[in-house]
Order: sequence, then structure tokens, then C-alpha cells
Amino acid sequence: MSASPSREEWTARAVFWDKHAPEGESVTDELNRILIDLAGIGSGDDVLDLASGSGEPAISIALRVGAGGSVTALDAHGEMLAGARRRAATLELNNMKFQIARMEYLPFADDTFDAVTCRFGLQSSEDAAQTLREARRVLKPGGRAGFMTHGVEERNTLSAVLANVVCGMFPERVGAAKPKRLRFREPGSLRAGFDAAGFDEVGEREILRVVTREAGSRFWRSLLERRYGSWLETLDAEDRSRLDAAVEEAFAAHLAGDRYELESADMVSWGTK
Repeated sequence: MSASPSREEWTARAVFWDKHAPEGESVTDELNRILIDLAGIGSGDDVLDLASGSGEPAISIALRVGAGGSVTALDAHGEMLAGARRRAATLELNNMKFQIARMEYLPFADDTFDAVTCRFGLQSSEDAAQTLREARRVLKPGGRAGFMTHGVEERNTLSAVLANVVCGMFPERVGAAKPKRLRFREPGSLRAGFDAAGFDEVGEREILRVVTREAGSRFWRSLLERRYGSWLETLDAEDRSRLDAAVEEAFAAHLAGDRYELESADMVSWGTK
């Protein structure tokens, strides 16, 4: 498993992120609302969303700030923003801007935004400490940043099960290093980054949930393709069927009646300039 996806890998992944992006409003808005509230975002605010991808939480932020505010959805890979652009057009959101740039070197002046957010993107940064310093730099005095990262793999059922099955099928691609998405899984590690970047009023908490999905829905298809799509394209129809069967069997242990019950663990940290 690659610890750091290359430019080419992100370009390949973008097709699947766009494919599985919602048509309009978020279908996983609970996490967006948590992040928005912790970043103190309200009507009329100007917000920067880093590693915005297909628009989580940028679309939800645009709906929160309203016509008097704005959201700049930033991603290093323009292809990743295709879903966010489409969703914004569907919802007729005229308060969204799109910027292709690296989160470590933001093309904005100091003191530009009321809030900065990032949902599951900091792990992909080539220099997370620099990203947090930049986030603080572009905040207005008193502005707030809120970042969300994945928690421990063992408490994220969906991710852990898929990783075990897929890596068993692609052993030649599995590296010894932990994937980057787990960089801030340990309590305190995300908060330490905020402290080091010079934020004030820093906080951190773990978000634990039980997510339910209907039996037989193959709910895992979205994450499977977004994370491993380029690998799956190397499989013939027989091997793909074998993989789907193996995933379904692996999730059987989490089936309770007619629904799957899946643990989810994420970390969120925030701070004020």
C-alpha cells in the first residue's frame, strides 16, 4: 500500500471521486456539521476549504454562509474538484470559488479568511506542519481553523475491512509503511500540530460513531473505488467477482439482522489565530 499517492495516482482517483460524489447536498453531512461548528463558521463568512476534492465540506459550508459569504474550494489536483464544481452548479451556488494550489503554499494574502477547514486532507500533505502554519497565516485575527483526520484504523470498520481484503489480493503493492491517512490517528498528535503552528485556544476530540448500512447494499463500493480504483481496473471480471465476494464475507461479522453496524473513529482539532 502506497504511503503517499503520486500525482498520477491522484489523477486516476479523481475519476472515481467524481463518480461517487453526491449530486447536490452532502449525504454524509454529520461530519461536515461538526467541522463547520468547531470552526465557528456562520452566515456571511469567507471560508477556505483545503484539499476540498469533490466538495466535502465545501458544499455544506457554502449553504451555511449564504449569499453574503464565500467558500474557496482548494485542491492540488484540478481533476479532484470536478465533483465539487458539478455539485455547486446543480445547487446554483454562486458563492463558491475554485483554486488549484498546494495546501503547503497558499496563494492568498495574510488575514484573508474568517475560517479555514480541511476534512481528511491534512494526512496527504507533503508537509503537514507547513500546511497548518499557512492556514493560520491566511486567517484573519480571531479567525478559526478546524481540521478533521481519520482515527485509529481498528475502530474504522469500513476502512479496516477493505484494507485487509484488498491488500490480501494485491500483496505485491503492500508496503511496510503505514498509509498516510493514518498519520494523525493517535490522540494528541493533531492537537500538537496546531500548537506548533502557533494557534491559540487549541482543542481536540475524538468522534466515535456507529454507522448503519442496509444488508445487501454493497455500501463499500464507493470507498473501494475511490481508494483502490486504479488497482481494481487491473482485475478481470472473475477476479473482481471474487474480490466482491471476499469483501461481503468479511463484512458478515458486522451484520446485525438486516443492517450492518460499523464503527467509525475520527479526530478533529481546532484553533484560533
